[in-house]
Amino acid sequence: MPLKINYVTPSTGAQAGYHVVTNVGIDYAMEITTATVSSYLSKDAKDAGKFAMYAQQIQIAGLPDKGTDARDFAESSLAIAAPTDVSGFTSPSRYSFAGAEIVE
Repeated sequence: MPLKINYVTPSTGAQAGYHVVTNVGIDYAMEITTATVSSYLSKDAKDAGKFAMYAQQIQIAGLPDKGTDARDFAESSLAIAAPTDVSGFTSPSRYSFAGAEIVE
């Protein structure tokens, strides 16, 4: 499910409000999940076939549990709040979508 949260895209400074995980990669050896997130102005813009305003890859520590869809795991992981101890961040953008609403 897509994520809904206002996010200022680094490349243009424009605000995107609708974000879709378009690809998920799983590194079993490193136990890292990588999600490619495409950001759109809105759901209407995506539904109208507009290009993403911005796309980025975000590394998530951990792997989906057996039987859990990798995309669902990535989306729910991206929406969780950032920990107060920042020493474990895997990438600078890891918590860009913290607090996002998961929508249909």
